[in-house]
Amino acid sequence: MRTKRTLLNMAYALGSSLLLLLLGLVTRRLLVDNFGTQVTTASQVVSQLFNFFSIAEFGVGSVISYRLYEQIAAKNEEKISKYMSMYKWAYRAVGSVIALLALCGAAALPWIMPDVPLATGYTVYGLNVISTLCSYFLVTRRLMYTCTQQGYRCTQIDFCCNVLTSLAKIAVSMWSPNYVLYFSVSIFFNVCANLLIAWRFKKDFPYVKDVRITLADFKDLGIFHDLRYYLVHRLSNTIYGSSDTIVTSRMGGSVQTTFLGNYSTISTSATDLGNKVMDSFAAAIGNIVYDKSAAANDHDKQVFWGLDLFSYLFASFVAAAYFCLFQPFMGAWMGERWLLPLSFVLVFCLNEYVGWNHRMLGSYRAVLGHFEQDQWFMVSSAAVNLILSFILFPLFDITGALIATVVAHCIMWAGRVVVVFRRYMAGGLAHYLAAQALHLVTLAACMGSSYALCARMPGGWLGLVPRVLVVLIVPNAINLAVYGWGRDAAYLRSYAQKLAAKLKRKGKAE
Repeated sequence: MRTKRTLLNMAYALGSSLLLLLLGLVTRRLLVDNFGTQVTTASQVVSQLFNFFSIAEFGVGSVISYRLYEQIAAKNEEKISKYMSMYKWAYRAVGSVIALLALCGAAALPWIMPDVPLATGYTVYGLNVISTLCSYFLVTRRLMYTCTQQGYRCTQIDFCCNVLTSLAKIAVSMWSPNYVLYFSVSIFFNVCANLLIAWRFKKDFPYVKDVRITLADFKDLGIFHDLRYYLVHRLSNTIYGSSDTIVTSRMGGSVQTTFLGNYSTISTSATDLGNKVMDSFAAAIGNIVYDKSAAANDHDKQVFWGLDLFSYLFASFVAAAYFCLFQPFMGAWMGERWLLPLSFVLVFCLNEYVGWNHRMLGSYRAVLGHFEQDQWFMVSSAAVNLILSFILFPLFDITGALIATVVAHCIMWAGRVVVVFRRYMAGGLAHYLAAQALHLVTLAACMGSSYALCARMPGGWLGLVPRVLVVLIVPNAINLAVYGWGRDAAYLRSYAQKLAAKLKRKGKAE
């Protein structure tokens, strides 16, 4: 059942994300062309501001979810209902706090967006307040689907509503270019999606009941202890994810922010696609850890190393693809005038590699808890990101802010390594570090070889076709030559063969 649900999650997620990626590119181009850089910048900056406000969530979702895995594995329906009720009331409190933060944060808009008209900035800001608060008061039922590996049920509903959102935005952009209406359609369909999931939840989890919750319940279960430490993680992740846009808006203005946003639109859509693949494994990792003991046995260690190799293979392919395709695609999509320098793309690729390369390790770290053990890594990550961004931006523009993000991301990665190899994979740190050193050498070969071949290709949309073929063949061929015959790759092959056999048997049965 665990394997089947992982496959279902992945299939639904990939199928929906591919179409939404294409629609997202269309809506971005129409947004920039029809509403200009000021409205576009206001949208980007306000979105990142609300990422900062989400610090008020304190990571309650992550803290409760890793506890929920334990109760789902134990099939304790009473505790499951209790945790879900705690989650609901916690999010209602969070929504109220975010409303207050949004009221206070409105005063900072003129400083952050100095060249955006106040009326435009505050209108977009107000619409984001409505959208964000609707999410916090309606989104809580999704947690149960994630923890039971049934996220594909939410994906089905989200997909339909997101397609309708994109089509409505395209229609508004082309026939009635009103930015208030443009952003309002997102609110409407977001509310519709959450209401449909709430209706579906009652059918899928009838045993989950609303129970009375008090502050004593949160204290007795140690939630406040975990939240105190997880707040550091939440703050650091938020600064890491949002600082580039806000620093660029303040120091570079709306035009440079739009430059950055065009690249971010592509990367965010691609990242969402990759997240759907990786998130399909996240709940399975939680179940593996809590179905047994905290320490890994031999089989579980092999699973870890296999998934870690999968993370590297995915990361190296993504980095090589961005390095070879980002500039040609941006030129064909938005025009040559919207290109940032190749140095920006190189640093961007390194940041993507760092993130995807330790993605599976990050999933293990998330379900293990004990957030106090790497809190100072997270503090350092946040501080370095902000300080370096303001130091390097005057020297290297947007590329400088991104260099700061890469350094901060590496510090965050180091903290996750400490926790996982202390609490779960004891004795494996030396092997992990040696593997990462080899990965860096192989990554350089993948990116360098692919780029050298792609540089000989023509430009335009037609030139993308041979470049895509190079990216599909060269990095994977190099990785196959280096890693294809090791024990970890053998595990991945055997796992893939088992999946194929299950799908074949299922096809015959049907």
